[in-house]
Amino acid sequence: MTFSLVSPDRAAELKELSRHWPSLTLGEAQLGDLDLLISGALAEPVHPQPTGSPAAWRDPEGNLLAVRDHEGSLELLRAPVHHDHLDLRVPPSEFDGAGRVAVFLTRPLSRESMARLLGHPVALFALAGESSEIDPYTLVRCLRATLPHFADGAARLVVLPFVLPAEPTAALAAIAGAYGCDRVLTLDPEAAPTYLPEVQRELDARYPPRGKQGLTVFFTGLSGSGKSTVANAVRVKLRERDSRSVTLLDGDLVRRMLSSELTFSREHRDLNILRIGFVAAEVTRAGGIAICSPIAPYAATRAQVRAMVAPHGGFILVHVATPLDVCEARDVKGLYAKARAGLIANFTGISDPYEAPEDAALTLDASRMSPEEAASAVISHLESEGYLCD
Repeated sequence: MTFSLVSPDRAAELKELSRHWPSLTLGEAQLGDLDLLISGALAEPVHPQPTGSPAAWRDPEGNLLAVRDHEGSLELLRAPVHHDHLDLRVPPSEFDGAGRVAVFLTRPLSRESMARLLGHPVALFALAGESSEIDPYTLVRCLRATLPHFADGAARLVVLPFVLPAEPTAALAAIAGAYGCDRVLTLDPEAAPTYLPEVQRELDARYPPRGKQGLTVFFTGLSGSGKSTVANAVRVKLRERDSRSVTLLDGDLVRRMLSSELTFSREHRDLNILRIGFVAAEVTRAGGIAICSPIAPYAATRAQVRAMVAPHGGFILVHVATPLDVCEARDVKGLYAKARAGLIANFTGISDPYEAPEDAALTLDASRMSPEEAASAVISHLESEGYLCD
């Protein structure tokens, strides 16, 4: 099977023809295959392709890359767009791998691995995508830092947008062959690798200790449980002692500023929590501290928030487990009375369930402790887990 880009005239014709066809958004694995097919690094796809025709194949930004017509023929309009590492995205036609050993890398080169490679001319292929064991940008910076330690010209670095399949041996051999390399060398994982100082600096900057990472403290509990009061007290204590920026995402505030158009249906309550989770993940990614205090009654939605935040830093779930009768007796906003009177539907704890978390890092009963005591308990937990530095 031969894959090549269609002419500009044909591309314009296909854009018009496919305007009303179903659109399929390609995942990273399919985008990587498409990229390597066009460059000539692969002769056939490695991962399952989208099915159905006619269809317009698009990237996540909506750019049209390929179409499959009514007869099932696939035509390629453009390669996926990359803005990073342009000097390292070298196609096989511009690479002479003769005499080189191909090494496919998803993690930085350790000193031990470099010792194995120094006697060989090597082609280092950075798999900078889903397959990378660390942040792919950090991976490439680490590998760039190792190049001066090889003899002049002995090592060349190429960035590949390739996602490893379950059985990668044949695909990697095919890619190495397309680049002209003699063979593939596999580096086994090491239990305690050591790195060059410049590589270690890159790793330390990207993966700082917990006390310098971003962090989300996510409070959940019934309306009137005291979670907002405790969350605000924690915010003040953190600002008092920590230089990281602290962002409070209170349930009522978020409802007014980010989710004013939402109702209190389960679907919309989930969407509201996911919006909070998205903002918290971005704060955490940027190295700040996000403090969230929605009701968040559903375990599955809280798990989605954890999954959004966890790749970027810490996630601490705090259950403010004040009993329902205490919350209802407080009824600061009069919501429980309205719910009992049938004036509010789907009210958590009355006409809708609250799923108490089984994965909370900390459980507090705000009816048995003051806000100061509860906030101090949270701070103590953060200290014990290494999230706060002295």
